[in-house]
Amino acid sequence: MKPQEHLEKGLILFDFPEPLTAKVEVNLPAKLINLVTKSVSDDPEVVELIQMLDGIYVRSYDWGIIDEKKLVNYFKEKLEKDEWEVLVKIEENTETVEINLLFDEDKVYGIFVIVIAKRSGEATFVNIVGEIAPERVEELLGNLSNFGAVDIDFGDKLKGQWKREDTGEKATVMILGSGFFTNSGINTFNDRMDDVLAPKRQSEMEQLVTQIKEFRPTKIAVYADESYDAELNANYQGYLEGTYEATRRLEDQIGFPLAKQMEHSKLYCVADWPEHRPILDKIDDPLMDYATFAEAHNQEHLLSTISASGVKVRADVDGTVWVEREGYEPLVDMYIRINDPESIRADHQSYLRTARIGLKDQYPGANWVSHWWYAHNLKNFVNLTRITESTDDRILLIIGAGHVFLIQQFLENSGDYIVESPLQYLSPTAIN
Repeated sequence: MKPQEHLEKGLILFDFPEPLTAKVEVNLPAKLINLVTKSVSDDPEVVELIQMLDGIYVRSYDWGIIDEKKLVNYFKEKLEKDEWEVLVKIEENTETVEINLLFDEDKVYGIFVIVIAKRSGEATFVNIVGEIAPERVEELLGNLSNFGAVDIDFGDKLKGQWKREDTGEKATVMILGSGFFTNSGINTFNDRMDDVLAPKRQSEMEQLVTQIKEFRPTKIAVYADESYDAELNANYQGYLEGTYEATRRLEDQIGFPLAKQMEHSKLYCVADWPEHRPILDKIDDPLMDYATFAEAHNQEHLLSTISASGVKVRADVDGTVWVEREGYEPLVDMYIRINDPESIRADHQSYLRTARIGLKDQYPGANWVSHWWYAHNLKNFVNLTRITESTDDRILLIIGAGHVFLIQQFLENSGDYIVESPLQYLSPTAIN
């Protein structure tokens, strides 16, 4: 066995202060790893992996008997304290996987994996201790079933994502997709929100802000043009001093209280909403008037529609279309719903249907989607990069839910950011 100091260096004790009963408990020190891998020990590659290990420890819990969020945060605080680094975080519809490493330039001393299985309702934690060559991490994670530890194929999940440079420092962004509390009616379909300033809604807002605070943002960015920056931050200073009364705007309701709790000096405007757009202003309206074209050429089926259950749609006399939920929905539940990956994908698909409006050499739909929608969100992404000053930055972007798909794609494809989902921080709690 290698020196005890290395064993301790990569070891995360399962010492949660509250009593827990694990559904699965695995404790494999080096000697036991050798025993359980005899069936594959004739493979030189596996033998070499085994020799790197001092221990494999696993705990799996049912959500029904634990506070899953509290447990995850407990171990994340341990990892942060000991300066572990996130290797990769994978958000899928069925589960979330986060793999953390404790390493220096030459060796990985510990691997800690957190798996939240959404369908089965299990939280699994895997701690691997040893002196592991960085280039063998993917192979090791893909062979855990051979060691009798877990059945999850982490190696398969890492294909195409593990590169040594990915362990380098990157800034982190979390996008909180939102509806709008002001009922401005500026969109094709507008969610009708009851009064967010009502006492019950304010209590729910406090709960939402408390949960989002767990992300620990170092900067808060809002969907407003840079020209609004001075007014925004003057309002924020007034909010801190008690001389400004918060309105129903998103930045006032979520941004200001969260920034105050995090002791931020300011907020950041990152939306591209200038008074004039030099490129767009030169494009004739008919070239992008996809709605008129669709109605004139029997392509109404490509226009956006509302097909969700549990809502009713009505139109004002001025043509503004409102979408109202049939039952009461607490704020945190609303944010969980609209930030679900399927909801985000469905929002984006409506824009791709719009792009198909047109005939022959006429592309009003594609013109609007490319010259306005894609360009607008690409600039929003660029503005986010402009406020990124350090790899230690943890930026929270509060923005309309329809923007999330593209900005998240730009962030991930840039290779310069870690993108976290708000779903890992949101857990609904009944409010009387």
